[in-house]
Amino acid sequence: MARSANGPDGAPSDTTASERDPKADGPDRRERLLNLLAALIETRAGLTREDLTGNPTLGYPPNPVSARRAFERDKATLRAMGVPIRDVGDDAETRYRVDPKEYYLPDLDLTADELAALHVAVTAIGVESNTGEGALMKLGGIEGTGAVPIAELPLVDVLAPLFEASRHRALVHFAYRGRRRTLEPWGLTSKFGHWYVVGFDRTVEDMRVFRADRVEGELDVDAPGAFAVPPDFRADSYLEDRPWDYGEGRAVDVVVRVDPGHEAAFVPAAGPDARARHQADGSTLVTIPAVEVRAVVNFVLGFLDHVEIVEPAEARKMIVGILEGWVA
Repeated sequence: MARSANGPDGAPSDTTASERDPKADGPDRRERLLNLLAALIETRAGLTREDLTGNPTLGYPPNPVSARRAFERDKATLRAMGVPIRDVGDDAETRYRVDPKEYYLPDLDLTADELAALHVAVTAIGVESNTGEGALMKLGGIEGTGAVPIAELPLVDVLAPLFEASRHRALVHFAYRGRRRTLEPWGLTSKFGHWYVVGFDRTVEDMRVFRADRVEGELDVDAPGAFAVPPDFRADSYLEDRPWDYGEGRAVDVVVRVDPGHEAAFVPAAGPDARARHQADGSTLVTIPAVEVRAVVNFVLGFLDHVEIVEPAEARKMIVGILEGWVA
């Protein structure tokens, strides 16, 4: 998420166990953020920090120091997501509120049937926590009860800042597979149960696709208006069907040796994250980051004996088992 490791004064946060683990004390932090937003929208006069941290429905830690730090972090998170939290009152007693006119989307002139259809869509494709309901709140409210989701998309910490950066055309900086990236986030999309950000990577001067839950560490967002998106851009068109990119867990490196003369066909098909190293004997070692190792094995089999898996041992064992099965 946007930087929040430091306290409001810029010093490193001395977080308690309950702050490090949002489920250790009270509701999940995402649920607390949604409840905090609702409380700030509903108040007209504004609420003090003590009003909010003392509200048992928000689930702040009982320790006053921990509660203050948790509140400041939540406030910073909401503001980073574009929520217009205003400070009202006098210097002696600061109060906070969100003006609904500043927060809600403009009237889209949706009919009751259209709003109901939108509600069905949001609940049919569930998003972790109450984010789907939060989107409907921005449109003016929720009516009826939600359906049982037919699919669920994970909510990762960097997702909200990425959406905001894409919407405001702001550059983002982050680490991905051990390399620092500077990206123009043209758009976000989902596939096979994961979120992806698609855009122009200024680090390599080319279009790239990044899986949101693989972003490493903090996400830094620059000022708005840094780039323009072509009118015919569609994020979905950039998600190629490389099945080794999909699945759970972290990627592992699969190293393969490609015979001379075959690297021109193999390397581009291995994807933009593949790393090629030419060897003295004319062959090429290609490293493919893969979440699903078996998918790389199946891919390599299509090149017959012109490509050999070097490591890991798990992948070599897989391909040997398949080849033995063919000759049995």
